[in-house]
Formats: sequence, structure tokens, C-alpha cells
Amino acid sequence: MIEPIEISASAEQVWALLREEAESGIVAGHAILLTEARRRELLLEVRMGVGFRVQHAYRLEARGEHCLISDRVRPIGWRWRLSNIFLFGRGLRPIEVAAVEGLLNLKAAAEGQAREDLTDLDDR
Repeated sequence: MIEPIEISASAEQVWALLREEAESGIVAGHAILLTEARRRELLLEVRMGVGFRVQHAYRLEARGEHCLISDRVRPIGWRWRLSNIFLFGRGLRPIEVAAVEGLLNLKAAAEGQAREDLTDLDDR
């Protein structure tokens, strides 16, 4: 499991961005929503190509004006099993790195949006 990342934005803002991104993947046919516990957990299956899918289990924990988000990735499919053999069992690492990058992008977007919201309040 990937270490949780702290985001300086409300859980509601982070959830909205996460759900928006998930919805775009679902509409494009690249992802399937498996389960959802609103503002807490989201389980998606993302198609990475023929015979290769990755399940992402996002978990969101509110901490006042901040929140923690984590992603537990689980690759599945015959292509994943085969590539992992050729990578001597180290095939999960690139998937985890990509998941962390996605969480960091979500963090940047949420914190940028939170700063814009504060600026709008100051301008009033």
C-alpha cells in the first residue's frame, strides 16, 4: 500500500476532484466503478490494455481543513502476471510510482483550488 498523502484542502474538495477524474475515465470507457462510499472510499478498475487492469482503492480521511488520501493498487490480468515474471517479481513498483504521481497531481489541483477559494474570499 502507498503511504497516505496529506492534502491542505477539505475532504469535500478532494473528493469532488477525485470523483470528477474517475467519471472522465468511466465515460471514456477506460475505467469501471466497482464500489463507492461517498467522501470516504472509491474502488475503480482501470483498463491498461488487453489483459492488464489495475484496481485502485482510494481512501479519504478528513482531518479538519486537511485530509489524507491513499491508494491501494492491485494489478490483475494475464498480461500483468506474465510481465511480472519477466521483471523478477518487481512489476508492482512502476504501478505504485504512477499511483503516487496521480495522488500528487490530485494534491496540487486540490491545494490550488483551495488557494483560489481563499483569494476569492479575501477579495470580497
